[in-house]
Amino acid sequence: GTYQDEEGKTACKPCKAGSYCQKGAAAALPCDGGTYSSATDNDEQGDCVPAAPGSFAVTGSTQQTPCPKGSYTNEPKKGECTPCSSGTYQDEEGKTACKPCKAGSYCQK
Repeated sequence: GTYQDEEGKTACKPCKAGSYCQKGAAAALPCDGGTYSSATDNDEQGDCVPAAPGSFAVTGSTQQTPCPKGSYTNEPKKGECTPCSSGTYQDEEGKTACKPCKAGSYCQK
């Protein structure tokens, strides 16, 4: 969970949030898309936490983010949300599915 990017130093630096640092690292490596971490002592990619369904995490995230209105994800470990397709909508954040348009209404993609 530490790295050192300068020569001649006697101590390592703590890993950065949103990253992991393998033994002997010269730089912090970002958590993969779909995972996140606020910890500063991660030493492998597996220490990064998968984003939950209804949320996403871009590469190097320190937290997961709820899918915005108009989108969803129904799987864990996603780096982005899927826009609702034509004929469906989502008027809430952090959801795992879109809702069908109500009879007599129009939903545009």
